[in-house]
Amino acid sequence: MSISDEPRSAFDRCRIAARSAPTTYRHLYSGRLKMTSYRSFLSASKTLLPVAFLSLTISQSHAELAPDLPPGGNFALENWRLDMPVANPTTGFPLSIAPMHLRGSNGFTLAPWFHTDTDGAMTLWTPVNGVTIGGSRHPRNELREMLDSSNHTVTWNSQGNAILEAKLRVMQVPRDGILIVGQVHGFDAAPLVLVYYRYDFAKQTGRVITKLQGTPVLGPPYTQHVIANNVKLGDAFSYLIKVERQPGGPAVASVSANNGIPATMVMDPSWDGIGMYFKAGSYLHTYGTSGTEGGLAKFYLLATSHPANGLSITSGETLPQAGVNIPYSLQLLSRGGVGGGTWTLVSGFPPAGLTLHFNGVIEGTPLPGAASPIANEFMVRVRDANGSTYSKKLSILVNP
Repeated sequence: MSISDEPRSAFDRCRIAARSAPTTYRHLYSGRLKMTSYRSFLSASKTLLPVAFLSLTISQSHAELAPDLPPGGNFALENWRLDMPVANPTTGFPLSIAPMHLRGSNGFTLAPWFHTDTDGAMTLWTPVNGVTIGGSRHPRNELREMLDSSNHTVTWNSQGNAILEAKLRVMQVPRDGILIVGQVHGFDAAPLVLVYYRYDFAKQTGRVITKLQGTPVLGPPYTQHVIANNVKLGDAFSYLIKVERQPGGPAVASVSANNGIPATMVMDPSWDGIGMYFKAGSYLHTYGTSGTEGGLAKFYLLATSHPANGLSITSGETLPQAGVNIPYSLQLLSRGGVGGGTWTLVSGFPPAGLTLHFNGVIEGTPLPGAASPIANEFMVRVRDANGSTYSKKLSILVNP
């Protein structure tokens, strides 16, 4: 099967086709463990990544992330569900982790499939022999957006605006070289947008490509666009997906990488009213019997936005510099929306010693360990009284 013929997702239906758990982790599930017993899984091995397929030693990300926290401690995962290539020890079906179990500093982690790496990255590993579900034999380890954390049928559509922004590194790919890392998926419909990394083993470099689906029915018409070239395994890259309704006109889907020129598509009216949701992670375009071949993605920034009534963050991306042991205070600014804005972190943290308050004030005194020649990146979100949201990446440089 090719990218141009991607199967319809069935995570929101109950047609299950699970395979046996690989021997590398079958021993974890010898008993009838309850779904709430997540912490008992943490003894899993982290040695599944062979030299033949991957992996590079890379420098630390610029994002301020805590290696000692689970992914939910570094990222706001209260509106994401995790669908894994691992068997539920009770049912044998693919393990699905609800938002309430992902979020916070005590959130779910299961190495090597979903965990925080030594550089703080949210790491998702998908072997080609992973457990699958529905009409696809292709394993996936993906975060699935949940606007209502308890109801997967609550979605958004093209009548409004929706944004997904991510920064990541692809560290390993299977033998076909393809790893899908982002989607806009239709509810009981085809994916509107796919973002995938394609590695060329001969040239030892890769490209970031997007597929834009013309109608909610899988198949032609669709277009594919290269949005970034010369991205090697281990190179950091970003992508930005937008679905925006033009005033008085059609909706437009656009995808860009590394702040480049976006690929765009005016959406067919058949998309109007189709529920949609974002997905991000490590989704394979192949399958097999190996437990060591697969795809590995490491996320450093991840955030959604669903703005309305002109809601946006007007503070610049690069904030005023700070200094070690020098008190710092800055009011973040937004405009539009309804009612007052509540500010929270969605990816990473301000430099050590600084705190973001709910009123949008960043203040504190940077600690000596926060000094760096490279600016610290993190993402914030403002939410208005109606629940509309806008997220933005910010950075602060801390001088010694």
